[in-house]
Amino acid sequence: MIQSRKDLKEYLNEDKKVNKINNLWTAIRKPQWRYIRYMRYTEYYTNIKSGFFAKLLFHYYNYKLSNISIKTGIQIPPNTFGKGLYVPHYGSIVVNSTSRFGDYCVVQNGVNISDSAGGGNFIYIGTGAKIMRNVKIADYVIIGANAVVTKDITEEDIVVAGVPAKKISENGRKNRSVI
Repeated sequence: MIQSRKDLKEYLNEDKKVNKINNLWTAIRKPQWRYIRYMRYTEYYTNIKSGFFAKLLFHYYNYKLSNISIKTGIQIPPNTFGKGLYVPHYGSIVVNSTSRFGDYCVVQNGVNISDSAGGGNFIYIGTGAKIMRNVKIADYVIIGANAVVTKDITEEDIVVAGVPAKKISENGRKNRSVI
């Protein structure tokens, strides 16, 4: 959770690294990067809540976030993901505001995450995956495309897939070269 200007800078730097934003041209061309950037600023001004100017900036960034959300189809509320969030493609990503995930997560398009779902660090959520209500996911888990996660995943570093999602491999994200 972003609590200071230093945290904001750290989150944006980590998000930049994983989204491969190395110059202005790349930043302009990637609408999902603009979404993440506006989301982080909205997080910052939501969490500090002090002064007239901060409230004004909160409304500005929240407005920009709403507009880019309509254009991209991404609906990831502030304070749901830790630093290093990677969204490779835009289009129909819906995350409930009560969900909480750790750092360095990858969220593909077509993902739906229900209320009170949560997860650790280094989680990869494949295209079209659904995570149901109150489900908790361990670190380094890969959720396959179109999987429906209905139960907690307590084992780290595994791959789950299917409807309902079941463990299909012991080789999760820990020893892979995926983002």
